[in-house]
Amino acid sequence: MNLPHQLVVITPREVPDAYDNPAPALDYGPDAPRRAVAGLLLPRDTARGSGGTDPTPGRAPVTGAWWLLTTDPIRARERVLFDGRTFTVDGEPAQFAPRPGFTHYETVLTHTEG
Repeated sequence: MNLPHQLVVITPREVPDAYDNPAPALDYGPDAPRRAVAGLLLPRDTARGSGGTDPTPGRAPVTGAWWLLTTDPIRARERVLFDGRTFTVDGEPAQFAPRPGFTHYETVLTHTEG
């Protein structure tokens, strides 16, 4: 399986609030765990309009969907860094384990700029 792209996956740290609520804030900052993953990253379509993260105030967002194939699992709350862009995971990644082949994971990513 050809996985030519070297990606960085950020696993967020859960930061409890002052009241220890069950839904902590997620921290993707420099202290969050990171790991290198090999993958194949392909665009799914060009601009889809708005969605994903908030754009810069006063600018219209441009959102693109990407498809990522890896042999390492990626979870829904993680983020992916590649080529100076930060991608968010769109939904739960799918796992495929064919009998004669390698187990691989397919993930839809979203990148928003603006």
